[in-house]
Amino acid sequence: MLLKKEYIHKNNDLFAHFLIILFLLFFAWDFFILFYHHFRIYSAHLILLVSAFIILANNRVFFTEVSQRLDLFSFQGASYLVIFNLVMMTVLVLFFLLLGQKYLLKPILILFLLITAVLSYFTQALGVIFEVDMVRNVVETIKDNNQQEALELLSPPLLWHVFLLGVLPSLGILWVDIQYKTFVKELLVRIVYAVGILLTVLALFMMNFKYMSFFSRENRDLRVYVVPVFPALSLYRYTRSEWAGKAIPFNVRGEDAVQYKPIKKRTVGIMVVGETARADHFSLNNYRQETNPLLKQQANLRNFSNVSSCGTSTAFSVPCMFSFLKRGDYSPVKAKKESNVLDVLTQAGIKTLWLDNNSSCKGVCERIESINYKKSPHPLKTAVYYANGEYYDAVVLDKLDQTIQHSDQDILLVFHSFGSHGPSYYKRYPKTFAQFKPYCKKSAPQECNSEEIKNAYDNTILYTDFILNQLIDYLKAHQDQYESFMLYASDHGESLGEKGIYLHGLPYILAPAAQTHVPMMVWFSENYIKNHQINMKQLKNKEKRAYSHDNLSHSLLGLYTVFSEVYQADEDMFSNREYRKQLQ
Repeated sequence: MLLKKEYIHKNNDLFAHFLIILFLLFFAWDFFILFYHHFRIYSAHLILLVSAFIILANNRVFFTEVSQRLDLFSFQGASYLVIFNLVMMTVLVLFFLLLGQKYLLKPILILFLLITAVLSYFTQALGVIFEVDMVRNVVETIKDNNQQEALELLSPPLLWHVFLLGVLPSLGILWVDIQYKTFVKELLVRIVYAVGILLTVLALFMMNFKYMSFFSRENRDLRVYVVPVFPALSLYRYTRSEWAGKAIPFNVRGEDAVQYKPIKKRTVGIMVVGETARADHFSLNNYRQETNPLLKQQANLRNFSNVSSCGTSTAFSVPCMFSFLKRGDYSPVKAKKESNVLDVLTQAGIKTLWLDNNSSCKGVCERIESINYKKSPHPLKTAVYYANGEYYDAVVLDKLDQTIQHSDQDILLVFHSFGSHGPSYYKRYPKTFAQFKPYCKKSAPQECNSEEIKNAYDNTILYTDFILNQLIDYLKAHQDQYESFMLYASDHGESLGEKGIYLHGLPYILAPAAQTHVPMMVWFSENYIKNHQINMKQLKNKEKRAYSHDNLSHSLLGLYTVFSEVYQADEDMFSNREYRKQLQ
């Protein structure tokens, strides 16, 4: 069996090289024909040529995946690859034939070449898949006008890739002279081309229907690697879901919310929403490098080591963390149309304040008070926290006391941190926290080795350890004034090059644990433990239980002893049922 596998891979390599040579000969011949005809070309011929280039030049990941699952030197393997590529080319050809009319054809072809080159770079270099949630993430970045994040993604490898596969062929399109026939003849030619290519592909597909349908059904995941067809399909699905969501009426939940509190001492809670932190890089979870030297010394800290995220991107996960919808029923569109836990806490009389050092709250804070450091920077006033055009997360410490003392209500501060956001991990912390060396100092992590990437990332976790410890120390210093807690949970994890995958945002079903296994911890002040009868030994026994973002909303209500029909005690990680019975 091993010899057969090696034989198949060897033949697949030969076949791949044969395809490359055929590909080069095809375009060399076309270039010769163009040169012979003084760079004049009919519109339909140009559409075929560009469609073939887009599919063949931008789908290396797809070809690699197919070659690992099929013997490309077999008739079935070779025919599947050829027919599938023809199907994808047909989709583009029909689109261009329909919309690429005179004066529009060149702009449309150039736009597709440039966009496809960008998409293929992220798929090939970073392992990014542009499914619906990744499209949502991109759209949210644009909505938030998050220029800093967009600029960080610009790197020399990206620019070079786009130049070769986008700019150069676009210059060729600008150079050629497209020959158009009269309107009627042009229409007839395009109809003939469309019908001809459809019949050809259909005939080839039917000739190998049994195997094509079987292999496609058993390998449905292959479609996610096809650029630009799958991203375009994802964009359509995203647009359709957002449009349908507009018709959904807003569902107010938790109108019955009431806080029962026998102790008059004020409750102050700080929840930190981590960004891109993965649990297996926290030394609290037995990671090899000491990334939590300060937190490990904190008494009354409970670290939950088996927590799953709701999604793999910020735009998906953050609203889910505060929603009452469970992951199986959740969608960002649904979450927008109903009250979240912050709304219910506000209804119960607790002041909630959202502090954002990330892109935005993704709709979570629409109905409460919020401050966004990125959208209203004051670098001269807070220079100690500001560098590289952005704030370090320590900015949350600025005027923290003033913010809390501004009100005499119970208060929950939610700090949306920038945490370990990639790809420029080295920009997330001051140089004094660059303890793990050597570390990657590039915005294209794939250009650094594995050790450098992990060290740069681990430095971000070390800085997070510092921020959380500072918040705890602040609460400890004021525990004579109020009872308090600090809760931390990351929105999703991060891939650091394992199996050629970087960053995050893979479809949940395909995502590795690095993107879905997230850190979560809670700290209580001594008087909070006493007043709320928190059983710390019992919590210690719960540290390795399986939890998820589904637990957060109910746990937050429980921390403020809020009673409501939306509260589910079974989902509350810190619930003391006997104490709640005493309050009723």
